[in-house]
Amino acid sequence: MTDYSSGYPATDPTGHVVRPTASPGLMLSGRYRLEALLASSHNITTWRANDNVLSRPVLMHLLTPDDDRMGWVLNAARRAATINDARFLRVLDALEATGQEPWSFVVSEFAVGDSLETLLSNSGPLTSEQASSIVAQMATALAPMHARGMFHLRINPSAVIVTVNGNVKIVGFLIDAALRPKPGEDELNWADQELIDCYDLARLLYSLTTARWPVPPDEPQRNYWGLPPAPLRLERSGALSGEQLWASPHEINPAISPALSTVIMAALRPRLGLVGPGLHSANDIADSLEGLYDPLEAEESLEALMRVNHQLGTPSATPAVQTGWLSGSSDSTAPTLSMAKVEAEPAVIAEPAPTEVPRWSPPATSSASAPPAAVTPQAPGRPTPVAAPPRLKPKKTQTAALGRKAVVLLIAFVLLALIVLQIRGCTSGTDPHAAGGADAETIQPAVIVSAFDFDPAADGGDNNENSDQASFAADGDPATAWRTLTYLNNPAFGGLKPGAGIVYDLGEPVSVASVRVLLDNEPAAVQLMVPIENDASAASPPMTTVSEWEVIASDSAAAAEVVLKPDQPVTTRWLMIYFTSLPSIGGNQYRSGIAETYINQ
Repeated sequence: MTDYSSGYPATDPTGHVVRPTASPGLMLSGRYRLEALLASSHNITTWRANDNVLSRPVLMHLLTPDDDRMGWVLNAARRAATINDARFLRVLDALEATGQEPWSFVVSEFAVGDSLETLLSNSGPLTSEQASSIVAQMATALAPMHARGMFHLRINPSAVIVTVNGNVKIVGFLIDAALRPKPGEDELNWADQELIDCYDLARLLYSLTTARWPVPPDEPQRNYWGLPPAPLRLERSGALSGEQLWASPHEINPAISPALSTVIMAALRPRLGLVGPGLHSANDIADSLEGLYDPLEAEESLEALMRVNHQLGTPSATPAVQTGWLSGSSDSTAPTLSMAKVEAEPAVIAEPAPTEVPRWSPPATSSASAPPAAVTPQAPGRPTPVAAPPRLKPKKTQTAALGRKAVVLLIAFVLLALIVLQIRGCTSGTDPHAAGGADAETIQPAVIVSAFDFDPAADGGDNNENSDQASFAADGDPATAWRTLTYLNNPAFGGLKPGAGIVYDLGEPVSVASVRVLLDNEPAAVQLMVPIENDASAASPPMTTVSEWEVIASDSAAAAEVVLKPDQPVTTRWLMIYFTSLPSIGGNQYRSGIAETYINQ
């Protein structure tokens, strides 16, 4: 009897190596344990697996050792692993089958959420803000990749995930095209590849606003990605007279703004060779969408949509991450789990425990991500995300333990104490200079109205550096603390982003002389920052990138209690304590946090 318990191929009685059947429980490379078969297509099987070394769920694509695509796939995986942007699903590992290793495989981050294909199927068209936000984030992420000569070439509704927190993840960048190559695609020049990506972004935006797929007029008008074809009309006037073109999104769905509809049609024109104004690059698309939506409101709206879908028990495909990697061209019907059933023995799908929490997965050189939300089994083999509480806009809200009345009483008590001391000093006849009393600096605490985390996606974050703990950084109780996520191998946030921190709302502009911070551990590199555009009338602080803030004090090796003091008092409503390097917590892991903050005027 052949023994596969080790996860490596054994030999049959004749001495030939026997490759074990991929099945739940098989261990690959000594660390990846297959758990549930998610899809099978074009001689590729996709599995939910567990990384036993780092105790995290991962996604694995298995190919046979003799698969001619593996060389291209490995090259694509190496290039994809250099990407430092959290909006791309991270490639974590890749290995070609040699010697005792029975399968070639690619390992990727496991993201909990729904594909756009699933959202459109369940909810219909998205709002103008939701659609604009998704595609603008994608275009912004793709633009620097295009500048490096790297293109997706497979953008479609199954290649994008919306996480339970309303964030966007691009699936299968470089890898998808390598897994499913098209004839002649390797001969495309730079401009042609960029045109394909931009056209597919435009088609995606069209589908998000109409729940229709814009099939080219000269192709069979059939369903793609579960969407009916967009209606065609014959242009009878203007520069496009005599041409067949899709009805504009605003005509199909009047709830879509005419401005967004115009952007979509302009982005579709170049690939079709149509005359008229067009958008020719990812930067063009991102710039055109800017101003059509509010980023924070769009994120909250997407998060609410995810929460409603799952509260209502809306059925969903398996975590959308796998379907994009097994999808065909952008004009192909996306494979679903039902299409991918294995005719042989059905896989026994291991469901996660109700309390299972996928943990943050650190790559060697890729972008950061917060830990996926806790998951509970709803359908066999599919973890169902539990949405986090909605992320609120920064506004004047009192912290839990330090109410405004308490602050008023505290200030009154301090003033009373100062008056009593002054009276005693006058009546005693003592020389105040003997104890330095007259020249001693008087410290007045500033009121902290609220505190929230700073982890912008533009810097490599995902707007969720333990957001639910942020208030602990200024709740008046040093026993509670906000903590960063845990990062591996590199104290500078794993090399994934410049840092993260906490922003404090003082309610109104006040003069800040110094800030005393009680850290969770030491030594940490911290900076005291204020907005560069320090507008006293601004209702919210800049949250797009740390480049919008300036350093007014810092400590590169701060102790557990550190005082950050600018050269001169600074008047501001918004302050940020920003970490750039974290202390070790052992095991090549790094983390820090803030237990309490005291702002002195």
